[in-house]
Parts: sequence; structure tokens; C-alpha cells
Amino acid sequence: MNMGKKYKIMLLLLFFAFLNPVYSQDDFREKLQEIKLEKLTKKLDLDETVKSSFVDKYKEFSADMRELNRKRAKTYKLMTENIESGNGLDSLVNQLLDNENQIDTRREEFIADMKTILTAKQIAKMIIFERKFNNEIKKLLKQYQKDNKKEKPFKDN
Repeated sequence: MNMGKKYKIMLLLLFFAFLNPVYSQDDFREKLQEIKLEKLTKKLDLDETVKSSFVDKYKEFSADMRELNRKRAKTYKLMTENIESGNGLDSLVNQLLDNENQIDTRREEFIADMKTILTAKQIAKMIIFERKFNNEIKKLLKQYQKDNKKEKPFKDN
């Protein structure tokens, strides 16, 4: 079995473990991040010193991005709820733009910080890895949803 296949099976098992009510969403996110960082640091071929620094910075960046994305989602939800009444839309549009700017700024800061410990090639590999990893997770989620939307058998009355 090649590494790609083992990796997909591991992600799938982790995903199904998430469906178990014993595991929280935070537990799932943490486990997923561990797998992601293990694969990513191996892909970037980091020595132990750089790896430690990279992991700390990456975890901080991920936490910041999660919070900024939550803020943006909350603003978007408020905008959606108020679209018919028109209440506060100017301020919500400005808030959404501010959320987007904060996300962009944080990404730029992270990449600038990464330039202090990684080469341009490693940064490019990191960006490509992120995209592929996230797409793979989305595919697994979609497949799970598709598999579980099968029609339920009719009940006899």
C-alpha cells in the first residue's frame, strides 16, 4: 500500500471517529492538525529545530485564522438575516470588508514570518500542500454526505 493510500485511510478513520459522539469537534480538529503538521513537516524536510518553531507558528496562525473566519461568518450571517429589512447593511458591509482585510493581513504576516525560517521553495510547497490537504478533506466530507443521503426504507403504518 503506498503512502497516499495509507494517508487517505488514516484521514477516513479519523473522520469517522469524529462522528462518534465521544469526540468533540475540538478533538477532531486537533487530531486533524496533528496529522496535517506531521505530513507537512515531512514534506518540507524540516530539521528538529526548524520543525519546532514552524509547528508553534503554524498552530498560532491556524488559531488566529479560525477566529477571524468565525468573525467573518458571524458578520455574513447577520447580513443575510438583515437583507430584507435593510437594517444596518452599510455597517455590516464595512465590517465584512474589515474582516476580509484582517484575514489578508494575518496571512501576509504569517508568510513574512515563514520567510525567516523557510525557503521560497518550502513556502510554495506548504501552500500547495495546504490546498491539496483541504481539498481532500472536503472530498471526504462530500463523499460521506453523499453516502448518508440514501433514501430511508418506507415504514409500514
